[in-house]
Amino acid sequence: MRTFRTKPISTATGLLVLATAAATAIGAGQATPGELEQHTAGSYAGRDIYGIVNLEGGSFAFIGDINARGQAAFEYFGTDGEVHVGYFNGERTVDISPPGNQTSLLGDLNDKGEVGFASSIALPAGGGTPFRPYRWSAARGLTPLAYLGAEGPTFVTAINNRSEIVGRSALTNENGAYRAVRWTATNRLISLPAPTGIVQTFASDINDNNVTVGSGDQTSGSSSVLRWDAAARPTNLGGFGTSVAFASYNNNRGEIAGMLDTLSPSTISAFLWTPGRGPVRIGTRTVTHQLNEIGQVVGRNYGPTGDIPRAFLYSRTSGLVDLHPRGLVASEANDVNDYGVVVGLGQRVLGLNTAYRWTRAGGPVDLNTRLLNPPEGLVVRSAIAISNNGDILADANVGVVVLRANGGGTDAPVLGPIVHDSARLNQPFPITLSFRDRNPGDSHSATVDWGDGGGPQPVSLREYRGKGEVRGTHTYTREGDFVVIVRVRDSAGRATQVFEQITIRELGTPTVSALGARQAQAGALAARLGHGRIALPASGEK
Repeated sequence: MRTFRTKPISTATGLLVLATAAATAIGAGQATPGELEQHTAGSYAGRDIYGIVNLEGGSFAFIGDINARGQAAFEYFGTDGEVHVGYFNGERTVDISPPGNQTSLLGDLNDKGEVGFASSIALPAGGGTPFRPYRWSAARGLTPLAYLGAEGPTFVTAINNRSEIVGRSALTNENGAYRAVRWTATNRLISLPAPTGIVQTFASDINDNNVTVGSGDQTSGSSSVLRWDAAARPTNLGGFGTSVAFASYNNNRGEIAGMLDTLSPSTISAFLWTPGRGPVRIGTRTVTHQLNEIGQVVGRNYGPTGDIPRAFLYSRTSGLVDLHPRGLVASEANDVNDYGVVVGLGQRVLGLNTAYRWTRAGGPVDLNTRLLNPPEGLVVRSAIAISNNGDILADANVGVVVLRANGGGTDAPVLGPIVHDSARLNQPFPITLSFRDRNPGDSHSATVDWGDGGGPQPVSLREYRGKGEVRGTHTYTREGDFVVIVRVRDSAGRATQVFEQITIRELGTPTVSALGARQAQAGALAARLGHGRIALPASGEK
């Protein structure tokens, strides 16, 4: 079972990749809704508060997973402008993408810290190879996995706590060539058989009983929900009364969450299937983002006629619960842990995201009001995933961050965003950056690599008892796109960096930078790659 599930979603931001999550039960017992909410929500000397850890700086985060050991895996744009997969071991982040990476897409992270993902490798003549599957762990490093076809792509979707991985592998590069596959803990590739009448199959998730769920396409063009047991024997659960149905998640209780009628915005619906009880529609124009171990589903709800999303929580006992905070114009729930704590985002103004958390006892909370001593200017824009211990993986205006429950944090410096005005050719370009350090006795130094070939250069900073500000000025003498990297190091040798790509034109005319173009391309790519990934109209669009 994937510890956290991720899906690219088109939303009011225009291009935003949201994450969804499903957590495993703690120990042998099952959690109950709302249990230990104060712990999972975080508390610091009686306060609900989160410490901040910078993972990887950049313009924004894509999708990611986090487990209760404080380990995280996530997609991000690197300084080269390409999509990478990073791994955070609780202390530091490493890039686990293969050498020559052009684009890496995260599949999943399990509770042991193992990662499954797929990558396309850049070719000397341009372009990239078909996506290939990989397994990564701190103990064994990067392991390429087998695939079915030399020409077709292969994608990873989930890894369970028994180290079994599932995904889809194409026999060729033609339509209809995908087959659901599973890789055993010893990396043996198994092609999951298709039931009679199914011509193309996809595997979406695997639980800790090695039960896999997904979907299959029929020659008629319709699709139905498929389930493979631990011995890889298939069962066609059907379309649940629709022509298009697919499973996205399953839990250890055997429940399945997914989507129905996805070809029509007026009839599309999330569903929950329970053994012995069958499927139930969650509601018209609802989209599934996650299923937890106690049968709760979260996502976004457009309502019967609306086009602006509202966060929801669903279970068979409580029905459809609207989580939308009062005063916001849009909201989405990305993840729910096994204690019923939900995370996601809200918008007070269309296009401006703010990270939110919901608990049964406390209702909605803007996570920016719960940050412990944040650097000036830092804004958490979307809560991507939440673990069973309450730690949150989030997208911020400094890139990917972890919000540690109970005020936990890091001994490394915590950096805010690079602040500057528009850059102009042959004119001084000043920047500032705020930082914090929970060790007030540490002293700090800083460098800036301005991206035009000069390498990291020392810059001035001022600080007092754990609070500081970096200042630097540079003059660009040629046009282009440049990656500005600010790095702050403390006296114990711990360092943190953030970066931003800027565009220099002679008159300072706003343009689409190379990084911005690649972000748009990557977003479009992600939307095309996933079978059954849903993109309803963005907020304000018809």
